[in-house]
Amino acid sequence: MENSRKASFFKQVYRVVGAIPPARVLTYGQIAALVGAPYLARQVGWAMHSCPLGLPWHRVVGAGGRLLTRSPNPPGGSLQQRQLLEQEGVLFAGERVDMSRHQFIPPRGFLKNRK
Repeated sequence: MENSRKASFFKQVYRVVGAIPPARVLTYGQIAALVGAPYLARQVGWAMHSCPLGLPWHRVVGAGGRLLTRSPNPPGGSLQQRQLLEQEGVLFAGERVDMSRHQFIPPRGFLKNRK
C-alpha cells in the first residue's frame, strides 16, 4: 500500500474506532468492512499499532471477542485492554468479550457526517 493510500486508510480506521461507544467493541474485520476494505483486517491491526493517543484502542478486538493486543505499545497489552473494557462494564465469557452483549452493530449511515 503506497504511503498516501495507507495514511488515508489509517485515518478512516481511526475515525471508526473513535466512534465506538463505551462498553461496545468492534472487530478488526468489522472495521475493515466499514471502511470499504473487507479483506484488510490485518491492515486495521497495523493501523492500531500506531493509533493516536486518546483513541479508544481497547474497544477493538479479534474475531469472536478475542483480545489480541500483544505489542509493547500500549504497555500491558491484553491485560490492560481487559481492565479498560471491564471498567466500561464489558462482560467476558472466559478470555473473550461476550459479543452477544457488547458487539457494536453500527446503524445505517454510521460514518456519514463523522469527521
